[in-house]
Amino acid sequence: MAEALPPHMRQLAEVATIVAAAGATADWLYHLKSDMCALRVIKDGVISVPVMIPADPDRDPELFREALKRLEAVVERMSR
Repeated sequence: MAEALPPHMRQLAEVATIVAAAGATADWLYHLKSDMCALRVIKDGVISVPVMIPADPDRDPELFREALKRLEAVVERMSR
């Protein structure tokens, strides 16, 4: 189903799934001119370093997958 969404919505859905699975929330900081978004993960009052996420997952799928892996690593560290 996520494939039917426009790129920005699919990006949001994939990020939200990772963050919600950890019992955390995401704070989108800004959208850069380079088509990157910065977000912080907030869990139990602890705020992560910003994670850069491409705004359009279709433009560079490999970069998007790497960003999701970084996000997962940040969430994992916060869950310890």
